[in-house]
Amino acid sequence: MQDLNMEYNSPTLGLYFMYPDYIEFLRNIRYYLTEAEIRFVEHSKYPLGDERRARWSHWYPIGLLDGKVEIHFLHYHSEQEAAEKWYRRAARVDFDNLLIIGMDQNLCTEADVRAFDSLPFERKIMFSRYDFPLASNEYMPEFAGCDSVGDAYRKGHIFYRHLIGHFKAQRP
Repeated sequence: MQDLNMEYNSPTLGLYFMYPDYIEFLRNIRYYLTEAEIRFVEHSKYPLGDERRARWSHWYPIGLLDGKVEIHFLHYHSEQEAAEKWYRRAARVDFDNLLIIGMDQNLCTEADVRAFDSLPFERKIMFSRYDFPLASNEYMPEFAGCDSVGDAYRKGHIFYRHLIGHFKAQRP
């Protein structure tokens, strides 16, 4: 959105989910964006979450939507800031014009890549190190043999190339 000089219409920018929670979020996206409340917690339910927060350049809030879906508000400095931006951006989501993006990272497994592909969204892409013949799977050979795809901020040029190629290939 920043590169296109557009307003952030997604509450999921500047944060991350562990993959099991992201699949749950997407399965019930309308509920989580319109009805669920955020409650902030001291610790992640995932050891990796607490490890990452301890290594990050600043403390950041971790919230739970409806007591289930954990969100790491990586680029926020307070619970108030995280909640305000989440609710404001969630209200802007156009459910009739979604682009769902998945990334093979944050405890993502092969089963999660397949679960992502089965989600009922017309426009979706999973950036993946797995070469699966799934409609949403965008195999990234640059990350074959790695434990996840790379950092989309640092390797943005690779992700943009794959994003454009994926949707070009799907056009009639």
